Order: sequence, then C-alpha cells, then structure tokens
Amino acid sequence: MSEKKGMSPEIIAALIGVAGTIFVTIYLNSPQSQADVPTPMPVVITATTMPTAVPTDTVPPGEPTSTPAPTETPEPTPTDVQPVELGLDWGQGCISSLWKPYPSTVAAVDTGNGCLQQPVHVFAIDNGELSFLAQRSVSGPVEDYGIFAPLPESGSVTFTVSLDDLSNVDLWVGIFPEADIRSDGLLLVVPEGNVRKRVIVQKNAFTYETITSTQNLDQGSGFSFTFTFNSTSATGNVNPFVFKTNPMSLPVSEKWLYIGYRGLNGSYRIEGSVGHFFLE
Repeated sequence: MSEKKGMSPEIIAALIGVAGTIFVTIYLNSPQSQADVPTPMPVVITATTMPTAVPTDTVPPGEPTSTPAPTETPEPTPTDVQPVELGLDWGQGCISSLWKPYPSTVAAVDTGNGCLQQPVHVFAIDNGELSFLAQRSVSGPVEDYGIFAPLPESGSVTFTVSLDDLSNVDLWVGIFPEADIRSDGLLLVVPEGNVRKRVIVQKNAFTYETITSTQNLDQGSGFSFTFTFNSTSATGNVNPFVFKTNPMSLPVSEKWLYIGYRGLNGSYRIEGSVGHFFLE
C-alpha cells in the first residue's frame, strides 16, 4: 500500500506569501484601515528677511570675490559753448554769436556751437566773407540794418568792403560806444551811387551832416578800412594812406564795431560783401 506524499515546503511558503499579499491589500483599502492612518500635519515655512550684504572694497579671507560699494554717477553738467572768435568765424563759415544784429528786433538764433543761424537778416557767409543783399521794391521811409561786434579796450580792426550795387542806400561802417547807432560814434559812410567811383564821408551819426570827405575813389577790389582805438578815443583810416579822421573821443572801455546800411526814402537795393577781416 503506497503512502500519500504531502506538499513540498517550497510550495507551502509560496502560497503563504501570496495569501499575505492579498490580505494586506484588502486591509489597506478598507475604510477602517484608512481611518487608522494619521493625516500628516502641513509644515509651514515662514519667510524671513535675509540680511543685506554690506558692500566692501576688500576681499575677506576665504572669500572669492567682494561686493563693490555702489558709486553714484554724477549728473553731466552742461558746458557753455564759447562764441567763435571774431576774425576766425567767417573763415569757418560762421557768424560768431558775438555779433549782434541791429535793430534788436531782428532775430538772432544761437545754433549752440558758438555761431548764429544764417542768414542774420540779410547777412550770411559766402566763401569766407560776410555777404549781404537787400532791396525794397516799394517806396518807404529811411531804415537802418546792420550788425555790431564787441571790441577789446584797445587795438585795431581792418576789413575790406566790396560793393556790387548801392542804389538809394548808404553803406555804414564805424565804432560806437554802445551797440546802438544812435550813440555818439565815429561813422564813415559810402554814399549811394555808382559803386565804381565813390567818395567816403565822415558823418555825424545824430544829424547825418558831413564832417569831412575824400575825393572820388576807385573801388578796385574794394574799399579798405582800418579803425584804431584805445580806452579814450578812436580813429578811422581809408587804406592805403588815402584818408584819416581826427581822433574822436570815446571814453568807454568797451566799444562796438558796426557794419550796416541805411536805406533812404523810396525803393533801394544794396549788394556786396565784407572780407579780409583782421582784429588785433
């Protein structure tokens, strides 16, 4: 009679493992088991203010770098552009902002580079010379236009005037104690007429009466003038050695050179240029 064989220990161990797994799964999914599991408490992290790094200029021992101290960038300060020097301006195509138009009602716009915006009324630079062209085609009263430039206390200024037209208009050049032709200054005039031959007249700026005059002069390449001045007086010359005025009392430290014209009653036209300007 044969004996029954029992299950091997390996099979029994495997069956026990499977049964245990099924039991654990059923238990963990049951409501009772979930109620027994404690709910984890939330962890709240409160932000704290981090200390601000103190700027340093040196590297502490063991530190690879340093935090540079902040520096404030200063606001740029605007620089005042100086006017272009008289005597150098025209050669640079510039009318220096030192020049002042007359009358003061004429607009003068500083371009910010030491020059005035051109034209200044009828004056503009052409090939290194101060050119001008003005005309009035209808009848009108006497009118004066020009430009003033400040002069040093003493010295001389020389320039040449070339005229293409001078119809019913007088050209004025002179030195005045103020930037005003109504101030008592030394005035030389090229009267209206044929520009090829003209006299040059010293006139009283107030009354416009003739003080003295040259003979008719050939214009040639232009009429050359030199004004010499010091702290007490001024003298006018027509070059070369053609005519010289008597010294005129101008007891002011600052004097003004004037270049301009007077349009006479009626219509008029003037055209020309001023060049070879030297201020010493």
